[in-house]
Amino acid sequence: MNSAHRKPKSETLGSSDQTLLEEGIAKLRLGLNAEQHEQLFKYGQLIQKWNRVYNLTAIRNNRELITHHLLDSLAVLPEISFALQAENKPEILDVGAGAGLPGLVLAIAQPAWQITLIDTVQKKAAFMQQAIASLGLRNAQAVHGRVEEYQVQKPFNLICSRAFSSIDNFIALSQHLLAENGQFAALKGRVEVDGDVPAGWRIDALHPIEVPFLGEARHLFMIKR
Repeated sequence: MNSAHRKPKSETLGSSDQTLLEEGIAKLRLGLNAEQHEQLFKYGQLIQKWNRVYNLTAIRNNRELITHHLLDSLAVLPEISFALQAENKPEILDVGAGAGLPGLVLAIAQPAWQITLIDTVQKKAAFMQQAIASLGLRNAQAVHGRVEEYQVQKPFNLICSRAFSSIDNFIALSQHLLAENGQFAALKGRVEVDGDVPAGWRIDALHPIEVPFLGEARHLFMIKR
């Protein structure tokens, strides 16, 4: 067989991938507008483009990029929105944000939220800064650094993480950045794998999360003092 016929499928996100994203967003009933839909798809394209050189994420498959990253991050939005309903312009920190997940997805979906994303890897912070500029996000900023050394004047209303560390370690490293009545949001897979919290903290809510087209266990831990 001619080698030209055995080339792998193009890595570029195409119309079928965009359709999958659109259908997933529709299933989540988030009320996003056309511009937000377009921003989310463009963000996926940016991840894919940079991933070829900078290894932002282990996921290379088009479908998994949509389901495991974009829809996975969007699926927690209703519960996080509910947790922040008393805040007018909540300040949120995404710890170990990597390629910007879930922080940049939340920033696209909720323009009134102020999102700070931090990662220890320079190339990942650089990607997030580029994505913020490319997507025209005025409510997001990316920081290169270690969260345990990060200092801010105004503490955050909510600190989230997705596959950053154990819940125990996540809280221990970043609790100095949380407002007095703030909450932690830890995005996890199966419940039995990780659920310990440090002394003085409690799991306020544990939400099973349904991610369209994913078919894998997802849970959101909401943790308070």
